[in-house]
Amino acid sequence: MYSRKTQLTLFLENKPGQFAEVCDLLFSRGVDILAMCATTESEYGVVRLVVDDLAAARVALEENAIRFLTSEVLLAEVVNRSGMAAGLGHRLAQSGLNIEFTYFSASEQGHKSRMVFGLPEHELDRAIELLGHPSSGYN
Repeated sequence: MYSRKTQLTLFLENKPGQFAEVCDLLFSRGVDILAMCATTESEYGVVRLVVDDLAAARVALEENAIRFLTSEVLLAEVVNRSGMAAGLGHRLAQSGLNIEFTYFSASEQGHKSRMVFGLPEHELDRAIELLGHPSSGYN
């Protein structure tokens, strides 16, 4: 299944405990993290995540003065098979779609995984349509 989702991009001070505090905060509000990527940029950490309850996550972050932005991404919920990422990447590339970033929430082979793709927002619907059709050459 392929869908458009809202991603939260958080900007946290790069110090011990920040990641745990955000995860605890979301957990305490009943928000489930579907996929996440965390990196550091010198003084700040950047956390990108897709959650199951965007409204509750936004309120929790705002109430705790955690800076964040929102953007639309492509969420692929697919069965994990060897070559799945390569297949999706090739199909998007062959259609002229540029992947700006990606991160996964992987699982054991044969189980459902979540893959997040950052594409130009005006191309998301085209990508969803493209990936929704079977491909003879790729997964």
